[in-house]
Amino acid sequence: MFGPAPGPRQHPDGRMWTPAEAGRMTAQWMKVGYRTEAAKLEALLPPGFSLRGEPIVSISCAWFKDLYWLAGRGYGILSVDFPVTYEGKTEKLDGALCPIIWEGSPDAIMTGREELGFPKMFARFSDFHWDEAAGRAACDASWFEHRFFDVELTNLVEEENPIKQLPGSGGGAQMYYKYMPRTSPGGRDGSDIAYVTTSAAPAGSGGSVANINFDDFEFRRWVGTGRLNWHRATFEQLPLSFHIVNGMAGLDILEVTDAEMVHFTGPGIGIAMNSQRVVEPA
Repeated sequence: MFGPAPGPRQHPDGRMWTPAEAGRMTAQWMKVGYRTEAAKLEALLPPGFSLRGEPIVSISCAWFKDLYWLAGRGYGILSVDFPVTYEGKTEKLDGALCPIIWEGSPDAIMTGREELGFPKMFARFSDFHWDEAAGRAACDASWFEHRFFDVELTNLVEEENPIKQLPGSGGGAQMYYKYMPRTSPGGRDGSDIAYVTTSAAPAGSGGSVANINFDDFEFRRWVGTGRLNWHRATFEQLPLSFHIVNGMAGLDILEVTDAEMVHFTGPGIGIAMNSQRVVEPA
């Protein structure tokens, strides 16, 4: 009733942001990958998806700072993804599926969930702990006084001339499953919306995956060793999300496969995610 929400994809005046208005932002982003049981990942898959390759779960914990659309503020983010193939009505996509994201800003959650279809929930994040001299970084997330996740990277060694891409982004389509229930007693009438969203170019268009373009960013990368913990929750601790945290904790960490961290500074508008689209379901 008040019009479109201002945010990273729309200036308060109802137009696009200009690069000059967006300024420059900074991010610290760590990622740990681990092997789990394929059957447990397959149990999470929505219709049309199949597991692709090794059952590797990638966990990213990051801080975004100096964001133009938050008037210079920032927030923490915790996201999960694993490799999948999706077969829709007219196209087949290889890439990664993100089943859940926690963020430290309701403003980012509301616009990203409704406009982009990202499966976002709220959490509180400690400041990103980074001791460059000691080669150590750490991050954690909590809600209702329950710390449900923590991660630590050690023995970090900086790479020379690193490839400019987000940790774990080995190409392919990043996919999300946008689902909104239809208002009805007990949700018995199913969904209003149930489809995949992605920034990958449409099939046959000749375009490429519209991931972040880091050409104009100052970019550094470190590799090291990592460990992480999902701390199970009771209903009393996390009344509306204990089942999600426990679902993640139930993905056994059989082997940590990689750990890395990046630090980048560049045009704020470069991470606006303004190319998300619907993939028509089969």
